This record gives sequence, structure tokens and C-alpha cells, in this order.
Amino acid sequence: MAKIKNIILRIHLTTLIILLINFIINVVFEISLIANIRLVLKILLYVSACILFFFYVKPFKKRALYFSIYIFSPVFIFISWLIDGIFGAILGSIFLFFFVPNDNRFENDQIQINRKTAGLLGACCKYEVIEKKYFLFEKNVAEFQFESNLYFRKEDIQIKKDTLKMHLILKNYHPQEDDHYITTDTIIYTVLKH
Repeated sequence: MAKIKNIILRIHLTTLIILLINFIINVVFEISLIANIRLVLKILLYVSACILFFFYVKPFKKRALYFSIYIFSPVFIFISWLIDGIFGAILGSIFLFFFVPNDNRFENDQIQINRKTAGLLGACCKYEVIEKKYFLFEKNVAEFQFESNLYFRKEDIQIKKDTLKMHLILKNYHPQEDDHYITTDTIIYTVLKH
């Protein structure tokens, strides 16, 4: 059992160090691991911490306090949501922020457009444009906000030098005009930073 505990502890510490280094590099250089790798590392970190809690709880060791955060945080968030909905929603959005996968709206071999996760109480429709780098890394090259929920087709997106051109056809419901949908041809330009 001690050997299994040591292996799981190494996995936990390694994933924690990788995620911390990734966070620091992302803040400083705006380059990070691709989202799928980050999600797998976060799940591995959480699951290993939950398993290690049971190794350290009996006989009780100080490390059990650290690992108990991973076990009891979902319970605490659920109870706070039951007591007061807003407080639970805020805590839930903080906790779930780390595990929510990207909402991918467009992807090709150069870029990816994701709808940013703003939490349960966040504003609508912020998007980020991510440039793929060296197969394992990505760089946030632009952000924009649009008041509608956007989905893109391959022919809608064009990249010219440092500008991203997005051609959209939006449908708006107008009840004043005999309950009809009115389509609007729209082009959005976003400047890319490299």
C-alpha cells in the first residue's frame, strides 16, 4: 500500500507542478498547454488528491487537511447553494471553472475560436481566438464580445495578415413585424496580436 500511495503522491505533485508552471507561463508569455491536456491534468490532480485523502486520514496526518479541500469543497458548495442560491452559485462557478472544457465554436489548422467561460453569473458572449503552436501549445491572440451566441462555419472565417474576418448571418426575432425573423448580414473584424 505504501508503494501505491507514493506513486499517487508523485502523480499528484507532478500534475500540480505542471499546472502551476503552465499558469505562470500563461500569465507572463500568454502561451499555455492545449485545453485538452490541461483538462486531463486537472482531473488527474483532483482524483489523485481524493484518493490520497483516504490514505492520510487514518492515522490522521497533517497532509489530510490539504487533501480534504478536494473532498469537501463540492459538498460545501452544494450545502451553500441549498442555503443561499447566490452564494452557492458563486462558489460553484469558482470550483467548476477549473473543470469546464472549452466551448469550441470554430477550429481549423491555424486557429480556434472558443466561447469564454464566464461562470454562472457572468456576462454573455465573450469569445477568445486561440492560435495553435507546436501541436501541444496554444496562444490567446484576440478576444471579442458579441451580444449574440455565435456559431461559425469554415467558410465564415478568413485570416488576412493580422486581421480575423468573420462573416455572419444573424437572425433576429421581431414580434412587431408580424412575428417574423429578420436576417442581418454582418462582418466582424478582430485584430490579432502575435
